[in-house]
Amino acid sequence: MATRQRVIRKVGTFGRHIRNGFVRTTTGGAWLYMLLPSQPPVRDAATWEQREQAARPILTILQALAERTPHLTLAGRKANKALYRQIHILAVSASIPFEPSRTLDEATRVRLAVEQHDLIVHQRFTLFGVRLNSSLPKGAHRVLETVQRILQPVEYEPDEAFADDRETIGRILRSAGCTTPDETVMRRAFSWWPSGNDQEGISVLIEHGHMHTFPGHRQAELGARIHDRIVDCDSWAERIHGSYPMTVCTLGALPWQGADERTADGVDWASRMLTLPAAGGQGAVALSVRGLVEPGELSREQIDKDKQKVLDKAIEQAQTGYKQNVKTAQDLNLASDVYGMDGRPWPTLVETHTHVAVPRIVDEPRSLGYPGAVEMNYDRQFHAWEDMQIGAEGMLEYDPSPCYWPAPILAYAGLNGRSFTGDDTGQNRDSDLPGALVGASEADAQPVYDSPFAASKRSGRCISLGLGSTGSGKTRLALHLAGQWGRLPAPDHSGHTIPVVFWDPKPNSDDFGPFVRSRSGRFTRLDDPSSRGILDPLRCIPDSMRDMQMQMAVAMLGQITGGMHGDRNRELALTSIIGYGMRHGADCLGECVDMAYAEYVGRGPEAGTIAPLVTDIKPMLDRAVLNDPLMPLIYATEHGGAKLSVGEGLTLISAGSLNVITEKEIDSAPSAVQRWVCRMVAIGASSLVIGRDGMFVGDEAWSLLLDDFGRSVVARMGRLGRAQHYMAFLLSQKVDEFVDAGLDDFIGKVYVMAIGAKNEGSGRDSQAEAACRLAGQPLDGRMHARMMHDKYVDPDSRAPDWDSLYALFDPDTGRLLRGSIAYLSTGGGAPAIPVEVRVPDTLV
Repeated sequence: MATRQRVIRKVGTFGRHIRNGFVRTTTGGAWLYMLLPSQPPVRDAATWEQREQAARPILTILQALAERTPHLTLAGRKANKALYRQIHILAVSASIPFEPSRTLDEATRVRLAVEQHDLIVHQRFTLFGVRLNSSLPKGAHRVLETVQRILQPVEYEPDEAFADDRETIGRILRSAGCTTPDETVMRRAFSWWPSGNDQEGISVLIEHGHMHTFPGHRQAELGARIHDRIVDCDSWAERIHGSYPMTVCTLGALPWQGADERTADGVDWASRMLTLPAAGGQGAVALSVRGLVEPGELSREQIDKDKQKVLDKAIEQAQTGYKQNVKTAQDLNLASDVYGMDGRPWPTLVETHTHVAVPRIVDEPRSLGYPGAVEMNYDRQFHAWEDMQIGAEGMLEYDPSPCYWPAPILAYAGLNGRSFTGDDTGQNRDSDLPGALVGASEADAQPVYDSPFAASKRSGRCISLGLGSTGSGKTRLALHLAGQWGRLPAPDHSGHTIPVVFWDPKPNSDDFGPFVRSRSGRFTRLDDPSSRGILDPLRCIPDSMRDMQMQMAVAMLGQITGGMHGDRNRELALTSIIGYGMRHGADCLGECVDMAYAEYVGRGPEAGTIAPLVTDIKPMLDRAVLNDPLMPLIYATEHGGAKLSVGEGLTLISAGSLNVITEKEIDSAPSAVQRWVCRMVAIGASSLVIGRDGMFVGDEAWSLLLDDFGRSVVARMGRLGRAQHYMAFLLSQKVDEFVDAGLDDFIGKVYVMAIGAKNEGSGRDSQAEAACRLAGQPLDGRMHARMMHDKYVDPDSRAPDWDSLYALFDPDTGRLLRGSIAYLSTGGGAPAIPVEVRVPDTLV
């Protein structure tokens, strides 16, 4: 029977937090802990510069600590070690229930909490701690006295004794971008990361090779009683709410052969440990690294000594026929070369203790995916667990797998990675903006929000893109966001919500009516008789924009009656015809043409102001209205008809059964009408939300980019949207149309979902490569590779492919296993972060 020890106790008893990250331990020591800056996970780094950025804070701190370490020239390494700084890095990832951001209004927060009641997010932070030295008198004996105090510390020194060093270390940490932790973070760190919001610590039950954690003393006692009857914990562990098994593993030496650690395989080992299992990681709840910072010069000196000893031994063994030390000597030679690079060797972390707490039973060390040695601590789970805790200085004698790590092994590992992206971190920062919840980052379950106010409030780019193949989930993503945007209060219009128009041009599309009605939205179908004439330029563009009404009307009738490339004479003639009608009270183009025709043929007093073209185009347009079912949408013929109306909240405009989408290669009168239907929805909707912080969301947006005029319509949105307080979110499966349109200067956020590889290798960008270009990501990166994965690993078993970006379902039950994944790029050279989209049930 497996051995077990009951342990029911408050954790974090090795120290106490005084204030602002200053910690005193039970042994009298003092530490300063600060939060490492949040960097994107190195696994999602798109460029070498991004990896460098993620590594810089730890490299900066270790180098600064090494530079301030005294060196006793005549003393041995053991004596010098007494002067090395002790550090403790603690990365925490505690699962907690989702709480809507405090930037949102109360009504939105309540609705979102109900809608996302089952969403679990993670409180992620990484603390960097440095053991402080007490103040010492100045003078020649200062270094000697420092050694004596470290080897034989006084019984207890007051907090004030560490003030000077606390200030020095604080400056070092702040210069690396660290910030002061608040009381909530420190309480979480001391309480040892229980699940849920209870931060009073956890109780544990120790078994051979793993532990069980409990949210409270009562549950721990219950677990112990059940275990007395049922030894196999697989059959009882899930019975106790808030309890989970946990294995504390010790991570040992990496297979370092003297290569540059920054580019070696497995360099992102910490990121892999902390990444959630669904994203290919271990989902560790915590990772702890302790050690002493040795100056690089001393490390190189020690390597040279060891190298010579081993070489001497190798020569001696070679004479007797043994060669077991030759490989070690070669490795040390390589290590010596690396430490001599750039003329300034890296600091080294020596006597290193690295433990990871994984919330499951780990039966096989290789299952951790760690590229180095792993110690399972079968009979030392409790000791390894204690060694992870803040203030556990007395545990340093337990080191089952010591490491000798040059600084890059820590710095490039991804210890401080967090997948923050979007316009609101949910951390109540001053820079956060109210927005729609997209979902949670795939790697570490950080909430992600998208604000419709980002362009106007931050002077940003006002066009967002959603790119993906049919079935990738981009339309549902956009509806999910639009439904939330339509409920947000308008910043400058008290008591009103912002207007959001969603344009679905696909014929016989999915029925989104129930979802729109659940959001108290409006629903307009273009195949409904009541929709006749609502896209006429005089009906869908406000009367306050008479110049734009005329511009669009002339361009539209010019292309429909004269071809895609109309001439100036035709445009001037149309201006005279439409202008006459508008001056005399016409409220639609058909009425303008009829009134101008009657004036011209009847030789009225203003007949001379009307171009003769009116006699040619009137019968042409009358026939088009009679025979083309789309023409009456954009060319109304009766006074007083319905106008395009956009109120507060969400408005869905659907093509219904009509086919309004044409292809780029087709140039005909019917295709011109199709193009103008799509354009007038975009032009009319954007005109009606101007100045109201509104949004236009357009599906199949490639249909707007088929010619120069269509591209100019989109460019106009990008050029004027920020100043006119509205944004556009454009969805497309034909990504290369956006690349060809040259709209890069107007594009801010880009959502990239599953996309095929058509044209790949043909010399022309595939859709996947075009998406990478628009998102500013490399063509050979992880995002590009994942975009082309199918839903299934095997089409016969239909086993889900977790590298796929499609939504995944259980092949037996049909249950949703994971939502669609969208890589979100926010521009500015930042990496694209994969986000699991959390759409409501009415959209699944």
